[in-house]
Amino acid sequence: MSERSGSTRAEAPSPVDLASDAEDDARPALGWAAGSILVASVFLLLTNAQALNGWAAEQEPSETMVRVTGATEGWLAATERTRSAAPRAWLHGVWKRAQAARFAGPAPAEGD
Repeated sequence: MSERSGSTRAEAPSPVDLASDAEDDARPALGWAAGSILVASVFLLLTNAQALNGWAAEQEPSETMVRVTGATEGWLAATERTRSAAPRAWLHGVWKRAQAARFAGPAPAEGD
């Protein structure tokens, strides 16, 4: 800055309020991140039990995985009964219909 104004670059106010203690500043951000992760996890647990069950079914067979698969099948049945799985089922149906869609006309030749 110019000498006339009497201020230097170090004295210029910041457009962003910065806390003097960076550790205190991180706590609210971590709280927001943890809250967002919690909300997303609960939402997925309630609406996407099919993925959880699919994961359990793909694991190496063991006594533990048999119990886990049984639990995920029970959870899947519960979400279907309460219709909380309906949005995922609807979107999955839309996706499968889009995959099966074919355009009118001859099929493309091999290698095209």
